Amino acid sequence: MLSFLLSGQALAGKLVIKSNPEDSTVYVVRANGKEVKVGKTPFEGDLSNLTSRYVKSDSFVITLKKKGYEDYRVLMAKNSNVDMNLSANLTIHEKVSSIKEYDLLIADLFDVQRLMRSKNYSDAQGKLDSLEKKYNGFSIIPELKGIAYYMSKDIEKSLSHFRRAFSVNPENKDAYKMKVYLEKKLGVGSEKL
Repeated sequence: MLSFLLSGQALAGKLVIKSNPEDSTVYVVRANGKEVKVGKTPFEGDLSNLTSRYVKSDSFVITLKKKGYEDYRVLMAKNSNVDMNLSANLTIHEKVSSIKEYDLLIADLFDVQRLMRSKNYSDAQGKLDSLEKKYNGFSIIPELKGIAYYMSKDIEKSLSHFRRAFSVNPENKDAYKMKVYLEKKLGVGSEKL
């Protein structure tokens, strides 16, 4: 994210940087692109000292970094006679967001397994139906649906879901084994049903 110059008030020449979350690393980016670490948030420093040490041009970039968050960049004008206050809300990195989402999926899948162990196949199937709408690219969901239907003695529906699991992920060996087993049990080939 890149933001532009902040507002200032005449006189003192102080730079104050706050971030959410705190403890983000503050860098000044030199004209050659090299980042120089100058502290952590909340940061307070003398702007004239900072610019005289690290900045050669009329503008410069301040970058805030924190593990698990997108970098936050601000383009600033070199002006040592102005107080500058920066408040930055860092955005969670996309990979971290995905991990959190997958954690929720895994928790739901454990819940499905708990339902199946207690022989509550209809609730397990219902939960899997809603998960499949959100995560249709995961072969584990139709595979678990196949297991639930198999355990509730609906072999044809079970086969349909194992076929789906295998089509989503041809490397899913368990889905493939069950698909072949059920096709033989029902006396059908993979082109039928």
